[in-house]
Amino acid sequence: MQAKTICPSDPLVYNELGVVAYHMKEYKNAVWWFEKTLAHIPSSSNEMWEPTVINLAHALRKLRRYNEAITYYEKALALSTRSVSTYAGLAYTYHLQDNFAAAITYYHKALWLKADDQFCTEMLTLALVDESRCGVDPEIGSHRNETCLL
Repeated sequence: MQAKTICPSDPLVYNELGVVAYHMKEYKNAVWWFEKTLAHIPSSSNEMWEPTVINLAHALRKLRRYNEAITYYEKALALSTRSVSTYAGLAYTYHLQDNFAAAITYYHKALWLKADDQFCTEMLTLALVDESRCGVDPEIGSHRNETCLL
């Protein structure tokens, strides 16, 4: 907060405040700080800000604002297609929504970048089990049983 007082328009300060709030499990505050960070940069199309976009997506996912989280993960992918964290976060968010096909696709993309990623390996296995347990309607591409939960 002292850094914010000294340099109130520095987006890096806002980003760090967002990271602190996230680690304190204050996800609403984290979202606020990350959004403020992105509002203070000249262009969010700069690859340097990809971690902030990913952090915002993670915080939104923690708040169960899945569609917004997916939007920000996709924005992060537009900045860089080499982030395991982005693919994993996107996969996990789809998994939480019971969209197993999308989850499986993104777990595979993450594993293509880092084949030994333990989280993605374990979650891919779970997504495959969940998809086979719930079944998929080939005409609409989603699971047949809407009440099938993780």
